[in-house]
Amino acid sequence: MKCNVGGTERNERIFHGIVFVLIAVFLVTGVWQYVLGGYGAGRFLTGVFAFCPIYISFGYSTKK
Repeated sequence: MKCNVGGTERNERIFHGIVFVLIAVFLVTGVWQYVLGGYGAGRFLTGVFAFCPIYISFGYSTKK
């Protein structure tokens, strides 16, 4: 797995992932809780591992 997410974007993904998971846990209920929680978890994990599978399909990278 080759890293394709750069430093600034990586930090943003981790931050936004945490925010979305917290919103899902504390502020919403029903199906939106799962939608926002899943989206936040995905953002967080792509930030932690610095790897985005969608970038591979487009041949894009923000890492220098």
